[in-house]
Amino acid sequence: MLERILDGAKDPTNLSLQLLKDITGNFSQDRKIGHGGFGKVYKGLLGERIVAVKRIHISEHTFDDKLFHREVESLMKIDHRNVVRFLGVCSQGHHKLIDKDGSRKYIWVTELEKLLCFEYISNGSLDKHITDELRGLEWETRYEIITGICEGLRYLHNEIKIIHMDLKPANILIHHLNAKYMVPKITDFGLSRPNDKSHTVGKTYGTSVYCAPEYRDDGKTTPACDIYGLGLIIIELVTGSKDTPKRNNVLRRWRHRWSEPPTQLRYQQVTRCMEIAGRCRAKKPEDRPSISEIISFLSDSE
Repeated sequence: MLERILDGAKDPTNLSLQLLKDITGNFSQDRKIGHGGFGKVYKGLLGERIVAVKRIHISEHTFDDKLFHREVESLMKIDHRNVVRFLGVCSQGHHKLIDKDGSRKYIWVTELEKLLCFEYISNGSLDKHITDELRGLEWETRYEIITGICEGLRYLHNEIKIIHMDLKPANILIHHLNAKYMVPKITDFGLSRPNDKSHTVGKTYGTSVYCAPEYRDDGKTTPACDIYGLGLIIIELVTGSKDTPKRNNVLRRWRHRWSEPPTQLRYQQVTRCMEIAGRCRAKKPEDRPSISEIISFLSDSE
């Protein structure tokens, strides 16, 4: 069934715990490919094909069942080249006999398993590819990644009506089509929530440097929260640094990097990326552009 989902012959669906155990070697340490505050990610083998299995960390003090259901509902709707493809879900309990206090007084307990299955992206996350202007990815590749992330975020905001809430380089996977062309895929919807109107939550999550001030301080969530994080991602892709860029210095370094005389198009792309990133980092959410405005502004440089 999972192979049929991979082939596109079947929609994402419920997957059995035993299946996910089998393909991950019972969640073997050798198969672990990532981890975070919400769980661990394992490589699942289906013959010569690979999937990624996210095993959610369950804690009665921190796990939010509604958040998990919301995440799955969001993932089931998604179909976009710049968002990681969802394959299936497992939500299952199993009984286990344990020695309660070491006195051989055994009791039965129910252990809950919450797992998500995704397509496997072999080239790692965006944070592994970020360097300064003088090294690493060429400008055209960086610009394609920036526009791809924007297209994925527009799909989430405008078509699926989802706010990601933890947009950062580690949550953007990179898929190589060839030596030069790299497709970014937004992933990790552990914090995503429906975008009906603005929301206020009692507890905030996410990575502080990418968190919008209104979310970090007051728990308010709007699409503008994602825009704030996007601004820093753009800055990092252009300069390799989280610091506020100085336009002339950045252009000078890129001019030094370019082996041939730079075109007006390159100058415009670099300049517009820095300009729009600065607007995305505005303290007040109403001063930040929407994702559609960002895409329109960047496309004008072309």
